[in-house]
Amino acid sequence: MTVHDIKSSTVVLTGPTRGIGSAMLDRLLEHPAHPNLILLGRDPFALEGAVGRAHAAGVDARAIRLDLADLRTVDAALDELRGLVERGEVSAPEAVMLNAGAQFGDRRGTSVQGVEQTFAVNVVAQHVLVRGMLPLLAPGSHLVLMGSSTHRGRLQSFGLLPSPRPAPPAELAQVDRSEAGATRQAGGRAYSDSKLALVTLSHAWARRAAAAGHRLNTYDPGLVPGTGLTRTLPDFAFWGWEHVMPAMAILPKASTPRATARHAIDLLLGDRHPGLHGCYVELGRVTLAAEPTFDLARQEALFAWMEHRFPVAAPRADSVRSVGTA
Repeated sequence: MTVHDIKSSTVVLTGPTRGIGSAMLDRLLEHPAHPNLILLGRDPFALEGAVGRAHAAGVDARAIRLDLADLRTVDAALDELRGLVERGEVSAPEAVMLNAGAQFGDRRGTSVQGVEQTFAVNVVAQHVLVRGMLPLLAPGSHLVLMGSSTHRGRLQSFGLLPSPRPAPPAELAQVDRSEAGATRQAGGRAYSDSKLALVTLSHAWARRAAAAGHRLNTYDPGLVPGTGLTRTLPDFAFWGWEHVMPAMAILPKASTPRATARHAIDLLLGDRHPGLHGCYVELGRVTLAAEPTFDLARQEALFAWMEHRFPVAAPRADSVRSVGTA
C-alpha cells in the first residue's frame, strides 16, 4: 500500500445492499485498512442487514436512509452526515463511492420532484450528493462516480441499449407519456442518456473538487449482469438478465459483481492508480471517456442548469436519524 492509501478513515458508500454495491461492501470489510463505513441506501431493513454484516466483521458502520428519487431524503442524508461529523461521532470522510443508480423499463416515471426518473436518480441526485459531500470531506479526499460503457454508444454496450443523445438537460429531465415512452427502448435510451450526462458532468466536478483539494474520478464497472439493476423489466427479461446473461462475464469489458467491486475499491482506496484525478477507469484500466463529454461548454452548461434547477437546500435541524450505529 502507498502513501496515498486511506488508513483508519471513514468511507461513504451508496447502494451497499445489492449487486455491485453489496460486493463493494464485502471488499471494504475484508480490506486491511478496516475503514469506518457510512452506508447510504433506500431500504432501511436492508441497510440494517448491511450494518450487521459490517459489525460481524469487526468494522464500525452506520447507515443513513437515502432515496435518490427524492431530493428531500438526499438533503436529509447530507444533513445527518454533517451532524455526525460536527459532533465528532465519525471522522470526516476520506473516500466516497457513489455507486447507487437505476435503470427503468420505460421513460414514463418521475422522481418525487417531477424529474424523469432515470435522469433524477443517475444525474440530479449524484450532482446534489457531490455538492453536499465536498464541504464535509477531510483534506485530500477521493470521490468516485459510477460511469457506464453505455455512454459511448450502442456497440460499446454489446448492442443491448440505444446510443445516448447529447441533448439539453431540460429535455433529458422531461418524462415521455406517449406510447413511445412506454417501451423498453425508451427506458434503455434514458439510461444511456443519463450516463452520458453524468460522465460529462464529472469533468466539471473534477475541476471543482481539485480546487477544494480533493480528487474525483469516474469508474466504469463494465457489463455486470445479475446485479438487480434491471429489476423493473418484464419478468422474462429480468430472469434472463439475472440467470443467463452472467455467462457473458468471460467477455472483454464484462465482469462479475465481485471482480468489478475489487477494481472499484482498489481505485477508491488508492491500492491502484494512487493520486489519479479527473480520469475514467474501466475495470481497473485508465481509459478516455467518450469525446462528447470533453466539450467544455456542454460541461458548464449542464453544471449551471443543475445549480439553477436544484439550488442548495438550507440545512435541516430535524434530519432523519441513522438506522444503524457502531
